Amino acid sequence: MTAPQAPRDGAAVEFHGVAFSYADAEGNLFEPVLKGVSLSVARGQCVVVTGCSGCGKTTLMRLVNGLVPQAYDGELSGTVCVLGQDAADLGIEGLSLRVGSVFQNPRSQFFNLDTTSEIAFGCENAGLPHDEIRLRVRSAAADLGISHLLDRDIRELSGGQRQMVAIASVHALGPEVFALDEPTAALDVASMRTLAHLVRRLKELGRTVIVSEHRLWWLRGIADRVVHMEDGRIAHDWAAAEFERLPVRELHRMGLRAWRIEDACAEGAPTDGQDPSLPCPVRAVSAAALSFSNLRAGYRRGDDVLRGAAGAFASRRIAALVGGNGAGKSTLARCLAGLHRERAGQVALEGRSAPCRKRAGQVFLVMQEPGYQLFAHTAACELEAAAARRLGRGEAARAAAGEALDRFGLAHLAERHPLSLSGGERQRLAIAAGVLQGARVLVLDEPTSGLDFGNMQAVARELSRVRDDGTCVAVITHDYEFIVAACDEVAVMAGGRVSVQEPLARANLPAVRRTLGFDG
Repeated sequence: MTAPQAPRDGAAVEFHGVAFSYADAEGNLFEPVLKGVSLSVARGQCVVVTGCSGCGKTTLMRLVNGLVPQAYDGELSGTVCVLGQDAADLGIEGLSLRVGSVFQNPRSQFFNLDTTSEIAFGCENAGLPHDEIRLRVRSAAADLGISHLLDRDIRELSGGQRQMVAIASVHALGPEVFALDEPTAALDVASMRTLAHLVRRLKELGRTVIVSEHRLWWLRGIADRVVHMEDGRIAHDWAAAEFERLPVRELHRMGLRAWRIEDACAEGAPTDGQDPSLPCPVRAVSAAALSFSNLRAGYRRGDDVLRGAAGAFASRRIAALVGGNGAGKSTLARCLAGLHRERAGQVALEGRSAPCRKRAGQVFLVMQEPGYQLFAHTAACELEAAAARRLGRGEAARAAAGEALDRFGLAHLAERHPLSLSGGERQRLAIAAGVLQGARVLVLDEPTSGLDFGNMQAVARELSRVRDDGTCVAVITHDYEFIVAACDEVAVMAGGRVSVQEPLARANLPAVRRTLGFDG
């Protein structure tokens, strides 16, 4: 194995024999999440930390910014040094001036209701002069290409737009070290490319960037090293050039995503005999399990986000709903599930009009941020409650929950509180709950945002099983690898409308990539 790049001016971040176990409310320790981790990140490097969901990546990032052990109870051994100082001595306040953190869920780090104030928040806390703050806010927004999002209500932004605001708020403060935990979870391809440009620029400025990530392609040509974690340990530490030479089958064997997007496996891409070069119109209402017409919806007194959206999804099909951040995809999903009342238009189930209040239970939405829909005190209880809605309480529901825990790779987490799980584990738990409820229509908003390759494939298999049982499945996604693995058709959304819907076949995969923002 090629030795990782030697520090140029010393280490920015160092881990020496670090082990950590989370604790429950009573102080009882769970199994160790980190097990003797030793790692050195040179100043000015970009290091990617990857590995299967639950391997310890997020905990590693929390050690860099001090959230572990300051905000998360548990037992820590070993030492973490940031810019030559012990993180324990620096504390949260000292680390916040040196380390800029971006989390999987941007809402968890917002303190304001408008975007400009949010980007300025860190600078204000640091006591910078007012004119300097204004300059930094405008500069950070320009660097990320989000100047059009200034002076906006954060609640009206899409998930991807919120993530870019969170990144801008960190960038404006100008820390020496950036710790990005799944920063692309809700970003479209164009926004990922913008983020890649920013990371490259940060390297040119001598900043250190540590990225915990599953989707790897956007870091190719930028990252200096790729660190692979397994079961709380460092399994591999590759120089980027060495990682480049690994065959994609070897990456998949380790549960890792493709390094080159063209390596995403196209095997199994469905074909139904239609000419894939020709886009087909949206399906007729009479053939649809779920249809919608002339939908208009927005937030408070703002402009419409959905602007006459019309479309249809059939049973026994998995449809990918794609489009840029802010196209209206999540708003459409919330309307279809009855969680947001449309201003005009109609939604129908199997041809029968379904008012907003009657869609709940028939259309199940797996949210982009699954922590908002997990309520039980253990993962097992969460799934048992979901199964009970269909089977009634009793042994049948418990057995169904146990089978789902096994299928989704969550059996070892059965007694854990859902909110103590990693982002990818919560995502799988929410999907399993939706499947167990037996809804007629399953809508998923970015279901693979926190998933490694192996768990992405597991979710694809489960959705295929649900589809074959007769369920209508619609998936909002920017994930090309998942589209290839799971979907039967692609619907494109832009400007609050569904523009084109076409079957997915091997011959039109290049067109799908172009629609997502690749190859151009």
